[in-house]
Amino acid sequence: MSKIALVLELLGDEKWHGIEESLLRLELSEHEFREVTAFLDKYGFLKVDERNKRVKINRDFLRLDQVVTYG
Repeated sequence: MSKIALVLELLGDEKWHGIEESLLRLELSEHEFREVTAFLDKYGFLKVDERNKRVKINRDFLRLDQVVTYG
């Protein structure tokens, strides 16, 4: 599974996830995780809260994913 898919699967519950917790669960380096989340944030797929060190999937992206997946 790609790193992007791993991150999206973890965040699919629409809840905030701590960056440290996410690193442990996904077994990614901090660099890999930040690279993926920066890309997804750039295109509006997720929100990064640097102040509180957490990430959350964008609800609109989930709806788009459902349309693409299920047509």
